[in-house]
Amino acid sequence: MKHARELFWHYWLPVLVMLTMIAFESTDSLSGDHTRAWLQRLLLWFGIHLARHQLTLLNMALRKCGHVMAYGLLCLCWLMLLRGTHWLLHEYQRGLRGSIRMPRLWWRPEWAALAVFFTFLVASADELHQMSIPSRNGSWWDVALDTGAGVAVVFLVRAKAARNWRTRPTELPRP
Repeated sequence: MKHARELFWHYWLPVLVMLTMIAFESTDSLSGDHTRAWLQRLLLWFGIHLARHQLTLLNMALRKCGHVMAYGLLCLCWLMLLRGTHWLLHEYQRGLRGSIRMPRLWWRPEWAALAVFFTFLVASADELHQMSIPSRNGSWWDVALDTGAGVAVVFLVRAKAARNWRTRPTELPRP
């Protein structure tokens, strides 16, 4: 494969970094009790005192936002990996000559479906792993939240690809 180095550094490495981060976040050291204690210390350092239930709600909200951000970014990395692999492994001269519509070079339903599916698999594995840690509890609601974040990212990328194609139909795509 003539583009193996580029394929790894530009497309596989971001996916592997995200998978490593998610695996680290799934450990005991980042359980809800630990993050709540860190959050409480941080707020106290700023002179903010919250009641226990307020701190618990804030901790939960921040953790769920973290889920959405991490899994949305993971899905984006999967999508870019699939797109980049296609671009590097196939000659896309037909697209440059205009025989393929521009959005097909940026977004395809099969790439989107695979990116969401891989995100779902990682989220499921993460929650199953958390069920085996005494200080953690896995939740299928988190799997739904994580997968939903992936679906949202896929639709945002699709909207951006369609917008780019409509506003600049003659511009050549960038890999």
